[in-house]
Amino acid sequence: MKKKNASNLEEIGTRLKMIRSRLRKTQTAMAKDLGISLSHYSKLEVGIGGMSRGLIYTFCRLYNVSEAWLVYGEGETPAVIQSNQLTGRDPVNETIRRLKDQSDDHTIIEKIVSLSEDQDINRLAVEIAKTIDIPLNRAVALLISEKLRR
Repeated sequence: MKKKNASNLEEIGTRLKMIRSRLRKTQTAMAKDLGISLSHYSKLEVGIGGMSRGLIYTFCRLYNVSEAWLVYGEGETPAVIQSNQLTGRDPVNETIRRLKDQSDDHTIIEKIVSLSEDQDINRLAVEIAKTIDIPLNRAVALLISEKLRR
């Protein structure tokens, strides 16, 4: 069983390296994008250690890759891989950009502050952060982004 798991980690590492090379990024840049250390990222590429569900989610969302393909190799290899940072399709930035078109900066800031102080949002963010193993501030940002889209 361990051998299968180790093999899977190596395959994930191979896919991570393929994505990085197609994006023409360094390991340092990838680690920075993901909010992890260079050491952690380089170990992932060689199949040492696993990725948390939160890191898998973040990686796939950031680089527009399906989780099934990244983790299991299921489906087609993405033909063109683009970072959301390069394409400007970051959901938080899209929401902010759309709100700016509709109102002034002061109104946006008031909405964000109000939502960040909402106890229900903060309780849910704590649950999300624990469940998918992401930093609490990232969970809060995701929830606020979703609320602002509506």
